[in-house]
Amino acid sequence: MTSTPPETDPNAAANEAVVTRIRRISVVSFLVMILGVGSVLAVIAFRLMTVPAAAPLMSGTVPAETGRVVSAVAADKSLTVTYQRDDGALIVIYDLRTLKETHRVTVGGPQVPRP
Repeated sequence: MTSTPPETDPNAAANEAVVTRIRRISVVSFLVMILGVGSVLAVIAFRLMTVPAAAPLMSGTVPAETGRVVSAVAADKSLTVTYQRDDGALIVIYDLRTLKETHRVTVGGPQVPRP
């Protein structure tokens, strides 16, 4: 038996070119993915490090009204206090920065007889 030498593949150069191109595309896509993940992590870290400082705590005294306090709500730079009195409800709104009264609303009041 005689052994024949292996034949050279005429497409070897073309195959090598395709493999080289696929490797280059894979490396580029991997680098783009790493860049994207890194930028997302950088934005998350930046936002965690630059949390705005909380507003300083305020203390003060609001003058007491006659009646029972039903509710007190602090929102949108104002403090709303609702009092229950014998003649109806009273809603007083204060400015949170100065604790000065800005609005006063009386709900209810004496009953007017109807004919």
